[in-house]
Amino acid sequence: MKLKIINSDKILYEEDVFYLKAPGLNGYFQILENHTSFISILKKGNLKFKNKKKIKKNLNIEKGILKVNKNFIIILL
Repeated sequence: MKLKIINSDKILYEEDVFYLKAPGLNGYFQILENHTSFISILKKGNLKFKNKKKIKKNLNIEKGILKVNKNFIIILL
């Protein structure tokens, strides 16, 4: 699935990933391939994901919005 993380200035990350773990308002949640479509508000925390080369990545965030649709995740920070 595709992951794209952007802020008001630039694209921070854009690559295929195996999974994403994100800090939602009610706690962390995980997204895997073929996840149902939804939108979530993100709170301060750590985005964790693994790319297709099996390299784990972490990104600290303050807040944001996440949208999942048809194996495409977009995060606006």
